[in-house]
Amino acid sequence: MWARYGTGWISAGSNRLIMAGKGPVGRRFSVGDARRPQAPCRRAYPYNPAMTDTATPRLTPLRLAAGPATLELLPALGGTILRYDWHGVPVLRPTDGIPEQSRVTACYPLAPYSNRIAGGRLAFGGQSWDIPRTADNHPLPIHGLTWQRPWTVTRHDATHACMEQSYEVPDARTPDAPLPWPFPFHATQTFELDEDALRMTLALRNTGSTEQPAGLGWHPYFPRTPQTRVRAQVSHMWVNDDQSLPQELLDTGGAVGDGLPAAQVDLDNVFNGFAGQASVAWPERGMAVDLEAEPPLGHLVIFTPPGKPHIAVEPVSNMTDAFNRYARDPAPELIELAPGVRQDRATGTLLLAPGAQASATLTLRPRRLR
Repeated sequence: MWARYGTGWISAGSNRLIMAGKGPVGRRFSVGDARRPQAPCRRAYPYNPAMTDTATPRLTPLRLAAGPATLELLPALGGTILRYDWHGVPVLRPTDGIPEQSRVTACYPLAPYSNRIAGGRLAFGGQSWDIPRTADNHPLPIHGLTWQRPWTVTRHDATHACMEQSYEVPDARTPDAPLPWPFPFHATQTFELDEDALRMTLALRNTGSTEQPAGLGWHPYFPRTPQTRVRAQVSHMWVNDDQSLPQELLDTGGAVGDGLPAAQVDLDNVFNGFAGQASVAWPERGMAVDLEAEPPLGHLVIFTPPGKPHIAVEPVSNMTDAFNRYARDPAPELIELAPGVRQDRATGTLLLAPGAQASATLTLRPRRLR
């Protein structure tokens, strides 16, 4: 199957994304061009508003400043970023006023997992659990818990902030109220702002008595202009089904590294082989931002919703539905990252021994275009 993409073509049959050829822009590339038919969701998964991004009154931003850079944080609203400006220009999607939901902020943390869990069912260690929906606009649990629960600021000054959040597994549950997550953890976020960079570190510690799966990442939104281009060092893209769950790997052929025109693509896909370097450029603004992601952030999600004035470029440790895929693998290849911390090479699943902690760091570097 061939589909027009800008001045090139996508071939689903050969599993390669090819950026070549000449001619007028045809229809936009969509992951739907290479989707496989999938049975609709067979049951509705419960939505638990008590654990989600409901309205939170009287939120006060925590403001950091370093020369031309300013950062506003909302610890009580999921430890989110409200604004990040550089020389008075928004680097991240600007938020007017104080939002009522964490998902409409500029950026939020992803833990203890990124993206969706297939079927609302988690399998790990020979057990399985129903996981409730985490947002009322998604049929499947998505993006973990930390972005929808308040964080506590433990220290801060003019250019630094540290906040923490703990999760304990409820003692009891009923069939109508499944566990938000079956593993206890303690999470920390740190923000370090200087004149030309924002450095963020997210850590998650296993506070339970058994090994647990984990994932880390961020969901930064960026302004979308007619000339916005996204570049990233990635090797393969996962083609989705109609629930945005990965089904088939597609060789990108270097297309994302050459630059994707954000106004002409419709993506909500996870990419493998992320080398930790990505950028978003706005030629008409004379500005760009570089993303520098450190291990274990080996996957990247690119989200370009049609008709919206924003996109997301999300460095994450795990692919979509990673934990269930890991549970089905009879011979996973595990890499030791630190004492008590291992990572599955194929899915990015982090495995934390009791008391062990995994951490990830993302740096945003805004710059002027020459």
